[in-house]
Amino acid sequence: MTPPAAHQPAIPMGVFRKLVATLTPEELARLPPDKLPENIPLDLVEDAPLYSRRTLESLILAANAYHLGRRLDLQDRYGDEVMAALDKSKVTGNTANVKIFHYKLEDLERLHSQWRADEEPIILERLGNGIRTLNALLLDVRAENSDTSMAAQLLRTRTVDAEHTETIQQAITELRTHSERIEGLLGRYFRLRLDIVRHEMHGKLQQISRLDQQAEVLREQIEHLRTELEQTQTLWRRTLKKNQTNHQADHLQSRISALVAEQRAREVSISENQLTLWLDALVDAALHPKTRQAMSGHQSDARVALYALLNRYCQQQEASAMQIARNPFLQVDPAQAIRFMLLSEQFILDYFSKKRNETTAWISDVAQVRSEDLDGLERMILGELKKSSRFRRRGG
Repeated sequence: MTPPAAHQPAIPMGVFRKLVATLTPEELARLPPDKLPENIPLDLVEDAPLYSRRTLESLILAANAYHLGRRLDLQDRYGDEVMAALDKSKVTGNTANVKIFHYKLEDLERLHSQWRADEEPIILERLGNGIRTLNALLLDVRAENSDTSMAAQLLRTRTVDAEHTETIQQAITELRTHSERIEGLLGRYFRLRLDIVRHEMHGKLQQISRLDQQAEVLREQIEHLRTELEQTQTLWRRTLKKNQTNHQADHLQSRISALVAEQRAREVSISENQLTLWLDALVDAALHPKTRQAMSGHQSDARVALYALLNRYCQQQEASAMQIARNPFLQVDPAQAIRFMLLSEQFILDYFSKKRNETTAWISDVAQVRSEDLDGLERMILGELKKSSRFRRRGG
């Protein structure tokens, strides 16, 4: 026989604990099993008054029998997928990934407020490390959000009997509330991360600007020495003054190598990982419903800084390749120095290709991000990037 449907919400666990502590055994026995919460913990019996324990044990057995029967009935009628979605709705809000992300985000927000007050560089560095820590949790949080959204979508599309409508609707509400809670956390994080990386990028550009003048002096010295080296290696000098020429060439090569090493030491390092992190911050903020409009000014500022840094990265790759081509005696591995893979357009194309694959894994119906949004953002970034002559195709 199918257990009757519960038309009223179950008694919350906290309320049930108070009832156990205050009601007499006779009053406890009159509580309907179908109104009791599921999975009543055993410690409740141990904490109950001695005179109520036997009644409470019987009541819990009856409640467990009711909930088990109802569960088997739901599973028999609607299948394992619906049952899994219903189970997921009962644990929303208690997941470790979201809790840890929430606590770390609050710590980061407090640190961010402190940095906004005094703008100490050491605090900005800590903020940068903090967002890298949260980025490591981001995939799990988004995956949970996606699972929650998919569970709600599954329940919405299933036709159920009238007696189970309330149960299904309540589960959908719980799942959607949990997804909205996660989206709220993500929106807060994306706002914070964009502001942090925006300042990181500007700091990197300022550092580059400070060292550029010194690097230009070194470049001129290297070019002057390279010209001298070419002059010593003319056929006439190699033939008539071979020993003197070889000695002079060795000396010039040694000086060029030392200046190139000094030049590299003064370069501001820009890595693929940094570029990807900065682009992630820009793209996620541009796509998320809670940040796409509110952060438009910061997004524009961040894009300009990112383009300048992409430009700089490519210049460094080209400069490394040119040094090897013009100074083959340098002890550098060409396979590591000549890296054309990450030149502007290709980097953006590869990035968005990977982003599309990721999107299918973490998208939620609450976020309402469509593939067209990602396509449009890619076209906009590529269009603005091509305005710089550095990023136009060779001969184009």
